[in-house]
Amino acid sequence: MNRIVPILASALFFIAIGIEVFSIPGSFSYYQENLTSISGDLFSTYVVPFELLSLILVGGIIGMLYITGRDE
Repeated sequence: MNRIVPILASALFFIAIGIEVFSIPGSFSYYQENLTSISGDLFSTYVVPFELLSLILVGGIIGMLYITGRDE
């Protein structure tokens, strides 16, 4: 019983995600973008959100290490 519930929950999760992904409307075509334009946009137009995201991720990692390192 203990192993059935997590397996069933993960199977339902992947089925739900698969249904959502395959129901996205539109056609997806291959679009080639060069790395120079992506990095130019990332470090000029989107530099503030990029840096805020890095701070959030570092804070999350530090919080995870703090929570898992506590002695009870």
